[in-house]
Amino acid sequence: LNYLLYFAEFEEARKWVANDLVFDKNVDVNLFESTIRILGGLLSTYHLSGDSLFLEKAKDIGNRLMPAFKTPSKIPYSDVNIGRGTAHPPRWTSDSTVAEVTSIQLEFRELSRLTGDEKFQKAVDEVMKHVHTLSGKSDGLVPMFINTNSGQFTHLGVYTLGARADSYYEYLLKQWIQGGKKENELLEDYMRAIEGVKKHLLQKSQPKELTFVGELAHGHFSAKMVRS
Repeated sequence: LNYLLYFAEFEEARKWVANDLVFDKNVDVNLFESTIRILGGLLSTYHLSGDSLFLEKAKDIGNRLMPAFKTPSKIPYSDVNIGRGTAHPPRWTSDSTVAEVTSIQLEFRELSRLTGDEKFQKAVDEVMKHVHTLSGKSDGLVPMFINTNSGQFTHLGVYTLGARADSYYEYLLKQWIQGGKKENELLEDYMRAIEGVKKHLLQKSQPKELTFVGELAHGHFSAKMVRS
């Protein structure tokens, strides 16, 4: 009975995706959120079902997100209009969030693997290779913002495992695993960052000596637990 219910729900959802999920709309979307939720969801459903409908939809949204990478530095803008094929930074800054531009790689790399179109992986790999070479890190820890024009870190001196930086570290290890544990730069950056966390962000509370993660801001440790 449960199987029949699940099958009926899947068929209902598939029908909606086939008939109502249309990306040709004049609307701005966030590159990161759309990648991990829409593109990631479609790719996951394709893997679970084997139904090519979901891969075709994934390819459609993937293509519509690509204009975000048309920046002077190849560091993507945060926002893209999936109907017009244009992209732009937020109104208040020309910066993108480091966590966002380094946490779209798994989905784009997998889209390239499944479709045979290398452009998706090439775009996100360039971001990682660029970040790998940047100055402004502290023992592998990265600042929270990166400029889409210059390609340089901005707001230097603040290091955290909280929002705007958190998933950069997570995706280093995941990409290394996804690529067959062959891309050693990713593993090196991850291991260096972990040592940086131990050195700069871990402390023990007093008097109970409970280990917690804080934040480093311009050389000063802030004893606040981060959201990640």
